[in-house]
Amino acid sequence: MAQIQSAIAQLTLFGAAGLYVGGKRVPLRNKSLAILYYLAIEGPISRAAMAELLWEHASARQNLRVELHELRHTLRKLGIVAFEDRRDPLVLPPGIVLDTTPRTGQILEGLERVSDSFREWLAGLRGRTTQVDEQPAEQIHAQASELAREIDPPFLLIVKGSPLAGFKTFALQLAREMGLPFIEGVEGGATAVRYLPLPQTEAQVKKVLKDDKSVWILPTAPFGEDHSTLLELRAQWPADRARFVTLQPLSWPAVVEGPLQDLPFERAAEIYLRSGGDAAHLKHLLELYRSGQEELPLPQQVRAAYQRESRFLSYPARLALERLSVHPGTLSDGLIEALEAHEHLDELERRGWLAYDDEWYFASEPARRVLYQALQPGRRAEYHRAAARYFAAKGDLIARYHHELAADPERRSIEPPESLSPWARAVWGLEKGEDGGGAPRVEGLEPLEEIFSEPPEMRGDGWGVYDKRFYFVRNGPPYRDNELVFPGADEPVLIRLKGRGFVENVLGIGLDGERMPLVLQVGRRPLVIFAPVNREVPLSGVTLLPVRRFEVWAVVPRGQKLRFTSAAERAVVEFSLDVYRVRGAPEEAGLARVSA
Repeated sequence: MAQIQSAIAQLTLFGAAGLYVGGKRVPLRNKSLAILYYLAIEGPISRAAMAELLWEHASARQNLRVELHELRHTLRKLGIVAFEDRRDPLVLPPGIVLDTTPRTGQILEGLERVSDSFREWLAGLRGRTTQVDEQPAEQIHAQASELAREIDPPFLLIVKGSPLAGFKTFALQLAREMGLPFIEGVEGGATAVRYLPLPQTEAQVKKVLKDDKSVWILPTAPFGEDHSTLLELRAQWPADRARFVTLQPLSWPAVVEGPLQDLPFERAAEIYLRSGGDAAHLKHLLELYRSGQEELPLPQQVRAAYQRESRFLSYPARLALERLSVHPGTLSDGLIEALEAHEHLDELERRGWLAYDDEWYFASEPARRVLYQALQPGRRAEYHRAAARYFAAKGDLIARYHHELAADPERRSIEPPESLSPWARAVWGLEKGEDGGGAPRVEGLEPLEEIFSEPPEMRGDGWGVYDKRFYFVRNGPPYRDNELVFPGADEPVLIRLKGRGFVENVLGIGLDGERMPLVLQVGRRPLVIFAPVNREVPLSGVTLLPVRRFEVWAVVPRGQKLRFTSAAERAVVEFSLDVYRVRGAPEEAGLARVSA
């Protein structure tokens, strides 16, 4: 913007073509405007090539000389020295800049009839350049807004993400935030946000290195190692004008307040977990849902994207990855051996498909889902049986039963292991489904908005807040500890906890039988466990409640902290917390869950 303000004259990129000085249009013929615009956008050009572009006949060179004479005379009146000698190639005169501010209309309106060749060039320019003056239809990464405030041209962004992370949409968002046009490819010399998709060629990288005007966005391989051309670019580009960015998936608030806002909560949570927050993956699933699909199949575009990436693996490693995809949890060394994948771990980790943190696991849960869904039914059942044999030999009844049931859905149910905790035994024995009705209505309470002296502390991954609602999201391993902790109040209080959850624990309890979707503790004492059951279940010292939809009232003693934790394998849980004064309560009121 500073460059535009300091220039003598500006060429407007969007809307009616024209040269402006101090906000007033300079009278110029269309051929003269075409010369200036081409030099501003594409850079220097030989006189012979410019003449052919604008006239296309034998007298083209003579016509160009006449046009440059008239243009030189007009610009001299503005204090701009231009085309004073017979220098070849032609270059844009100093003091003239291209103004890329978004405006109503197309690029260079009014210059369509300069010549047939110029019209073809203009059509190509319009095809590769986008005016990003409105919010894109999809919710995009907040990273684009943050970056727009931190960088300015020239700049290089090496961007990494999943195969469906939406690199181009991210670039469009960045262009909008920076007030620059969006150009895909290396053609031209206009200042813009430029997107260069994979695969980048050596010739393209050389053009990028010569540019000192634009913000360049180059995606890198989602799985695997960077191509040598990209490594060369990173080595030569100034380090202080470059940044490596990993595109984060869309957050739960971004999708529930955006593209999934009109969906039922459970359907929105299912689509969000399955897509992992990848914008394009989520879009394809949403289209299937809106088409009336009850059981959402694997979108063909999603399958193709991940299978294309897996083709860079050796064939044995790809088969090993498919075998491992049948297990929806961490991967022990014994299971890896049983599924004949151990000798391929190095390649799978180096290529970014697997990660290690005390145990092996898929680095991307959506990738595991896609590989699993793409398996042929016979092969899938065979892999499940191999996993079931391993867990049977190990004595792990839950994991064994999960894989046997996946291989044979008609298999009869079995009794829960004796070692299960009371809550898990209750979940195993109850039908999953509708919750058991709402809580009683409470009248005449006085809400206390500022009862807590400080905001809650979020420990570990997965917690967030939006629109006065707290949420927790987990989508597969690693399973790390987490807590949402509210400080103790200075007096006894009555709390109202109201929320809903969608949980994808294996058999409702998880592969290890300890995957509690949500736990409410007062102090260090568990008060409520929220689980996939259809009714309230009193247990010793704690109550089991449906996680699908819940409402809890409880009196909390003075100074006692509220703690929420989740050990879910895959879940989206959200809730609101209202706090009320307990009228006439004794100073040391005891903990109690109340039915009001």
